[in-house]
Amino acid sequence: MEKEAKEKLLHLNFGENMLDFGCGSADLLVYYTQNYKFCVGADNSKPMLEKAEERLTKFQNNGKVLLIHADNQQIWRDVENKLGKDFKFDCITAGQVMQYLTKPQIADFLDHAALHLTENGKICLFDIVDLRTYELWKSGLFKANSFNFSVVICLVFNRLRNTLKKISGKPACDMGYAYPPSFFADAARKHNFNVSIINSMYYEYRYHVILTHTQ
Repeated sequence: MEKEAKEKLLHLNFGENMLDFGCGSADLLVYYTQNYKFCVGADNSKPMLEKAEERLTKFQNNGKVLLIHADNQQIWRDVENKLGKDFKFDCITAGQVMQYLTKPQIADFLDHAALHLTENGKICLFDIVDLRTYELWKSGLFKANSFNFSVVICLVFNRLRNTLKKISGKPACDMGYAYPPSFFADAARKHNFNVSIINSMYYEYRYHVILTHTQ
């Protein structure tokens, strides 16, 4: 987790404060805190937040972190209630969270995040699933020594299954919702964000979206 945190810290602003939405058990947050004076960790699971508190205590940095039990809508109300309506973050991050949100929920999240971001701040959406590369990964292509017939069969089967799931209104990806980079590029234009798409160093089928204000 420390190596993964170092990868993500390459893209985060080092500043006064940050929000880690979907912090889980603070596996990455404990390393983020080393670069910020104050952090907010939010998650919709109370058991995960209890583990987060234990981990933060173990790393001796729970005094600089405010943990909030909230979902993608409630978080903004809680931040304003606890920190003030004018409070803004230098960085807002979410790791492996977008796969649990629909397109309208992501749009709403970005609308609120933009309002709670400093002028030079960043929104970093980490580890988004790309269905195209996920299908290739699941077919075994990345592990196979060569493009063999079994890989082709698996790839065709997965594509057919994903198509049927889409028709039935279910997420095509087993891991939840998967989005192409173009979706976030379109969403960025609404708020005049610059957008950078970066492949994950640790997951072949995931990528990061970095949003910054247009100067």
